[in-house]
Amino acid sequence: MDIRFSGQNLKITAGMKEHLEERLPKFEKYAPRLVEAHVFLKKEKYIFRAEITLAAKDFHAFGAGEAKDNIFAAMDEAYERVEKQLKKFRSKSKGHHTQSAKGSAKIARALGMIETESILPEGHPKILASKSFAPKPMSFEEASLQLEISSEAFLVFVNQDTSKINVIHKRKDGNHGLIEPGF
Repeated sequence: MDIRFSGQNLKITAGMKEHLEERLPKFEKYAPRLVEAHVFLKKEKYIFRAEITLAAKDFHAFGAGEAKDNIFAAMDEAYERVEKQLKKFRSKSKGHHTQSAKGSAKIARALGMIETESILPEGHPKILASKSFAPKPMSFEEASLQLEISSEAFLVFVNQDTSKINVIHKRKDGNHGLIEPGF
């Protein structure tokens, strides 16, 4: 992690740098992808102010502190505020996915969306029947236009020429792919 110091109306001493250079790398246990830290120290009349800004790939933290006694008390206050934000961020990101996956399966089971539970090996994705619909008869061009305005990745429709069910899907290259049955 890159640590930068800057000051206003105050000379930054080696003791000030050491005070935070020892403590700031400990934040990497809360957010491992920390890129840089910027410490801004200033003195206004009889008040010392410290601001710590952390930048990570997907998170920014900011803490400010002030003290009348000395700059070290202001730095400690700013450090504690940033630490509190990082702990909160870590607890949110750590428990986010596990609770929603368990909760969504329970909700789906309660609403009757899961018809039968199949016996699949552990860790295998479960098959959830979420909605039923009646495919409409349409042409390829109309299906392509419907897929464009839809947020879904595919569209099931009845081909009006052959009266067979077809699937049109969005490809990674931006085009649409068509799946026709061979029977």
